[in-house]
Amino acid sequence: MFISTQGIVLQNVKYSDNSLIVKIFTRQNGVISFIIKNAFSKKSKQHASCFAPLTILDIVYKETYTEKLTFLKEISIANPFHAIHNDIRKNSMLLFYHELLMKLLYQANAPDDPLFDFIKEHLLTLEATQNLTPDFHIVFLIQLIQQLGYKPELNFSLQTPYFSIEDSNFGNIFLETPYFLSKEASFYLFKILKNQNDMVPDKKTRIELLNGMLLYLMKNNKHIKEIESVGILAEVLS
Repeated sequence: MFISTQGIVLQNVKYSDNSLIVKIFTRQNGVISFIIKNAFSKKSKQHASCFAPLTILDIVYKETYTEKLTFLKEISIANPFHAIHNDIRKNSMLLFYHELLMKLLYQANAPDDPLFDFIKEHLLTLEATQNLTPDFHIVFLIQLIQQLGYKPELNFSLQTPYFSIEDSNFGNIFLETPYFLSKEASFYLFKILKNQNDMVPDKKTRIELLNGMLLYLMKNNKHIKEIESVGILAEVLS
């Protein structure tokens, strides 16, 4: 049976002089590995350039339950990125998103329509947005955490103003460790969780929340040890 669906490229690895192995997060069946032959031929309809990280594709493939690798029957780029590749800030965010999603979804072998649609819509918004807010990527990270089912408890108050990364909730205790957020960063997190982030705080608070939420993500995904591209993103956005 042939499957027609959309997919988001997670990874491409050169397999031989002319072939690629490509991991694609499909809307229909989660992550699937495809082998792309003649990917570097100028005449190929499945050229390597089609498989840049996080490219959104329309694909047709034969569903198989016995082979680890399958072939793409048809492919086309559904939503070409132009602004992202021509804007260093957007391109840096894409690099950050790519590392994040590749490590999170590498073995996501079950369909997850809401997660796929969320990622796709955010990528399209990144492409279309003319004036990026300084916390665009932070909002994405927190919304992604919610999509993955790791949503913190919304118990922020004047009596519980500090977010504990270990406990996944707000409390009245603050320790000088990376696993507690300051009052400013905790309130900022709460506003984003409530979709009320109408004011962007200073750079120090933004960096604190970004690093805190990456720790929070790693706490729930022990196989992720670090996100290297966050340093490049911080340098570009500075």
